[in-house]
Amino acid sequence: MKLETRMLSSIKHRASSVVLRRDVAGLGSASQVSESIKALLDKGVIARIGNGIYAKSVKNPDTGEVRIIATAEDIAAEVFQKLGVTVRVTQNGSPNAIEVDIGSHRINRRLSIAGRPVIYVHQRPGNRLLTTSSTRQIPTKGVAQFVASLALEHRISYQRTAGDEWAETITKLSDDTVQSDETSNLLVALKRARKLTDHEMAALLINHLREKRRV
Repeated sequence: MKLETRMLSSIKHRASSVVLRRDVAGLGSASQVSESIKALLDKGVIARIGNGIYAKSVKNPDTGEVRIIATAEDIAAEVFQKLGVTVRVTQNGSPNAIEVDIGSHRINRRLSIAGRPVIYVHQRPGNRLLTTSSTRQIPTKGVAQFVASLALEHRISYQRTAGDEWAETITKLSDDTVQSDETSNLLVALKRARKLTDHEMAALLINHLREKRRV
């Protein structure tokens, strides 16, 4: 299997919309990884937002325009979460930039997300925390019913987005035959609404797929 195909598969099965070079560095040599990343950038399935940092994206086949599959603010949150830094986004930031409160951290990393540069500020009160935590118990049986009840509780329904277009593109490129169902779609919707963490979504999806195989 080509490295590019294996990298596509690896990226597709990651719950996060952000991909770090280190996430895929173990798939091949440094030069091979660089070539495969460049190929995926050319195809528009990822977009560069910083040095060694990429976001899942989709490419319009007619215009060639590449757009990320999540909001710029959510992408910023995921970047720093993956880097192990707790940050906040300000409520009154400029529409032309993403203003991030980094507290007492010192960060010089340059990021540009969907054409908007990330600007760092320090310790401003009243901002929205971008990281989440949860102690929710993950069921191993009856996952579909659990997910449906959770979606009903939070009044969440699935709506098709650019992220779904991205998933379909990856499926075609990687010859993957896995098909989504109502439960997996609801999991995506709950994650988008921040009712589930990356870990919770991945665990629930794995348990759901295991249940389906046992049927």
